[in-house]
Amino acid sequence: MLIAKERIVRQPLRQIRPTLRRRAIDALWLAAALAFLPELLAARAGTVLEPHPGWIVVLVLASRYGSGGLYPGLIAAACAGGVGTAVAGTGLVTAWSRLDSGPNLIAFAACLAVSWVASWHLRTQTELRERLSTASSRASEAETKNETLRDVVATLRARVDRTSTSISFLREVAAGLDGTDPIAAAEGAADLALARTEASAAAVKVGRNGYQRLLAVRDARGPEALTPLALRDADLTVPILSGNDRIGVIALWGIPRSGPDEATAHDLEVIASWCAPAIAIGRSRPSGANGHARRHE
Repeated sequence: MLIAKERIVRQPLRQIRPTLRRRAIDALWLAAALAFLPELLAARAGTVLEPHPGWIVVLVLASRYGSGGLYPGLIAAACAGGVGTAVAGTGLVTAWSRLDSGPNLIAFAACLAVSWVASWHLRTQTELRERLSTASSRASEAETKNETLRDVVATLRARVDRTSTSISFLREVAAGLDGTDPIAAAEGAADLALARTEASAAAVKVGRNGYQRLLAVRDARGPEALTPLALRDADLTVPILSGNDRIGVIALWGIPRSGPDEATAHDLEVIASWCAPAIAIGRSRPSGANGHARRHE
């Protein structure tokens, strides 16, 4: 609906308002058919036409174009009638002398009334077009604002969803890190390290050097990744300390090229210290810890 209104409003002025050329063409063929031919036939037959059919020309143009059609209609009808009397050989004075008769004056008054009414309607149409143009512009602006508001609402909704998900994620991770289960603590540390660094894989191992055992692994590299997660190939390792004793390590693979900044490195140290108490408890249960290690893709 809005598009249709805009098309109407944006039409060139020459398509909405009839041009002078169009009025002239209408006046000429109407005058030839309704003023020239009747005057020619009546003059040769010796009859008098009252009211003159030429008033029909004026009436039609006045109803179509208002006062802008009244005057061209009068001129065209008068000229056509004069040419008709000249061709018929009757005197022009005789033809003009009948214009002050009662029927002709009534016809002229009717043409005036019709032109006034038509002019009023044309003015009303012009005002309505202007109002439509203003309303269409406002509607277009409102639609643009609505689109902007929809985008804002969509962005806010996405943020709310992410916040809700993040809160649930942090609650689950915190529950595992604050508990006494070393497997849950290791999984929480791996999840939190992945979320903080945007790495593609993370693993938590306990022990020293060749005696290290895998407690948790998170591998988001996809099914096409066939290379095993070797500790020597890790992009970053963060030690897990219990006092001054190194009891394990958090290893990360696939860290973005920008690399971790100082704030990220500090957060990884916090994650390592957070999971250290639960992992220290699990050092006395190697078989259980090793048996519960899980791989997530």
